[in-house]
Amino acid sequence: MDSQPSRSIATDFLLRFVGIQFAALVVAVVLVITGYSLVAHQYVSSQAHQFMDVMLAVRQYTSRKVNPIIAPINAVSDEAFLAAAVPSYSATKVFEYLRLNNAYADFHYREASLNPTSSADLADEQEAQLIRRFMANPSLREVSGTQAGRSDHRQYFVAKPIRLTNESCLSCHSTPDRAPRSQIRAYGSKNGFGWKLGEVVGAQIVTLPEDAGLPTPGRFALLLVLAVGSMSILVVLAVNRVFSRLVLRPLSQLLRLLRGEQEDQDLDGRRDEFGAIAKGIASIRAYLTRGDESDRA
Repeated sequence: MDSQPSRSIATDFLLRFVGIQFAALVVAVVLVITGYSLVAHQYVSSQAHQFMDVMLAVRQYTSRKVNPIIAPINAVSDEAFLAAAVPSYSATKVFEYLRLNNAYADFHYREASLNPTSSADLADEQEAQLIRRFMANPSLREVSGTQAGRSDHRQYFVAKPIRLTNESCLSCHSTPDRAPRSQIRAYGSKNGFGWKLGEVVGAQIVTLPEDAGLPTPGRFALLLVLAVGSMSILVVLAVNRVFSRLVLRPLSQLLRLLRGEQEDQDLDGRRDEFGAIAKGIASIRAYLTRGDESDRA
């Protein structure tokens, strides 16, 4: 009865509990990061498509409301070409003003072409690949994905084909002799001609960082680990306190009772398992005491 336990049940319990907490933390972080990545992708995709819709609306407004007013002026004017009649020009300029808002500073919008009127709209290698995909597959309405950007952030992009659907556009893009003189004076007679009705002549492309408006996955993971880790530590401390009060302290009292070190009134008054054990120990001790007295008699 004088032997001391070589290992505390509290130690075993806390080691196992901390192990379970750590495993749960790892699983939670993996699941939340995976979910966060999916939600972030959907959020960025939604932003890109909304931005594309705005640019499409600008093009439509220019084509239906502005062009009919300005195009006749360009047709007979020898003065400067009024580019506001061109849908791509209007969309690009609206984007430039929109980008003055810091919320859109990381957004990029391009209307690229393999044969543009303005050299500023000439497609680079990546843009040319997208345009050729649209040209090769007339049923393809949209391409989206990620690509390496000029910064450290990967870029998410959405691209839609620019298809020549209005016959009125041929007045500026069929042959140089049909184009307004002001257009030839502004852009020359070599580029932006030879377009045909129904053909894909370029692509609208919206790009933005994959984490636009969101914390990076690494930073989010760090914040998550700190938050969940702190909560786990508080839970371990709380459980340790509860375990000591409800389990470890009564066990220690039972051990002292078995050694005969004390009669614990607290145990006698308990109605749980510890109280039942204490009463059993007391009954056994009383029985043994009566037996000893009988032997002496």
